[in-house]
Amino acid sequence: MESGSKGEASTLSRALTVVKIAKPKQDMRFDVPVIGVKTIETMVRAGASCLAVDAGRCLLLDGEATTRTADEAGIAVCAE
Repeated sequence: MESGSKGEASTLSRALTVVKIAKPKQDMRFDVPVIGVKTIETMVRAGASCLAVDAGRCLLLDGEATTRTADEAGIAVCAE
């Protein structure tokens, strides 16, 4: 693949890990980290291969669709 071509899944030559966590003093009533299908689609375009989330401090939108999309894209999702 030629780097930088339009329509490519990724312009990067290495796998990335995306981490979604809340800041230490983040007000969880108003500002909560969120992941969903769009997160996974963006990760695919960036060439990311793993999504790590802060369990209990991150909202998962449409869990079944998000999990299915991640599985189909070969993206590992882990929570700790």
